[in-house]
Amino acid sequence: MAPHRHSGLKKTLLSRGKTPGLSDVSSVHDLREKGRAFVRARGWLQTILLLIGLITVLAVLGALFVGAGASPDSIYTESEVAPVDSALFATSLSHLVNAPFEHGGSVWALKNGDEFVPALLNAIDHAKHSINFSVYIWADGEFSKQVLSALIRARSHNVAVRVLLDDFGSIDEPFWKFGDLEKAGARIERFRTPQFGKWTRLHRRDHRRAIVIDGEVGFTGGMAVKDTWLGNAQDPAHWRDMMFKVTGPMARSLQAAFVNAWAGSCGEILVGPDMYPNAGESVPGVSRFIHLVNSPAADDYAMGEFFIVPILAARQSLFIVTPYFIPDVHLQSALVKKAREGVDVRLLVPGKHIDSWVPWFIAQSHYEALLDAGVRIYEYRPTFLHSKFMVVDRQWSVIGSSNLDYRSRQLDEENAYGILDRGLAEELHRTFLADIERSDEIKAGEWRNRNPFLRVMQRLSQLFELQS
Repeated sequence: MAPHRHSGLKKTLLSRGKTPGLSDVSSVHDLREKGRAFVRARGWLQTILLLIGLITVLAVLGALFVGAGASPDSIYTESEVAPVDSALFATSLSHLVNAPFEHGGSVWALKNGDEFVPALLNAIDHAKHSINFSVYIWADGEFSKQVLSALIRARSHNVAVRVLLDDFGSIDEPFWKFGDLEKAGARIERFRTPQFGKWTRLHRRDHRRAIVIDGEVGFTGGMAVKDTWLGNAQDPAHWRDMMFKVTGPMARSLQAAFVNAWAGSCGEILVGPDMYPNAGESVPGVSRFIHLVNSPAADDYAMGEFFIVPILAARQSLFIVTPYFIPDVHLQSALVKKAREGVDVRLLVPGKHIDSWVPWFIAQSHYEALLDAGVRIYEYRPTFLHSKFMVVDRQWSVIGSSNLDYRSRQLDEENAYGILDRGLAEELHRTFLADIERSDEIKAGEWRNRNPFLRVMQRLSQLFELQS
């Protein structure tokens, strides 16, 4: 009987002009032709569709190649900026970036993973009340394993552990590896996960470094949790970088870089003595500091001003180290101005071991104007240089998470300290001089005669300058 049923079905389908298992191709073709004829008969509709397509293309190109926001054509002052060791300088900078200046507490420079990792693990193991941990990058590996184990140990002593992961920066960390830490009672939150209706801010990341233990010991700088930060920058697989340990009022201030992003990610507002022990208490230490926690908004780019004002205040020397040097017209003009005034302006940036070629080419596209003004430029040779600091007149230091690029000035969440402390400034001054001994100085004459292909690449790279 089965063959008769199949035969009947076949006859029925054929009688309807159908082929078993196939779509009605001719009907689809006819529908398309009718649609095209409809559009052709209405010229205004073609114009509208063309305009929609053109607007879409321009919007995409604008997001990629147009600046992140408006800014004035020039930055200037009617009066000379006061020296960095003066109260007037601190007051002027504080009011400009809307961050108070404080004093007290201590700061230590930690070079590479060999100094930072033991200090970090020791601080975690001695935690009594709380650990707030936020870095931009968290990648799987030995470093991650050590930190997670230390945080689980802290939870076994009833220490409150909170970890804030940037959803993009921690993309290389399998989230399931945080399972044991969560089971131990720690809270893990993620910053700006992709959500419908919030795509316009997805490219603005939490680039801050803020690790605070008991509100009394903190770490900030350039490092994060990835095996490239282990060791002592002994080869290209291990980066040259610095982290800074802060205590007292400086550590309490560092909480701001964590609690602000934490509240925005999960809604918990962190208050109380565990977060801010000995609040208001006067403590000896650094002469003066300003901690800027930056969340850029349209027409408000305080991080750029946080660097430019000390640059304009320089009288004798200005040493800058940055992994990504992408200056806007204001920063470049300030550096050129100080070099022409006779200030010893030096810039240390990565060499060929940089992690991305585009920002390297962009940085190099600015060399000629700086060299012509008298700025001395060095490219670090042994490995990727990821250190971030600036020293002005061997007195005022700027440290923290911020790079000298458009992302740090106009897009990402950042934090940085400006510190008046001669001891720290002298140490960073010596560190700079030691690092340039392992660097290649760019000479103006040789640079003007560089490879023509290199010139082309540097020009083309500037198309991506405003998004780097």
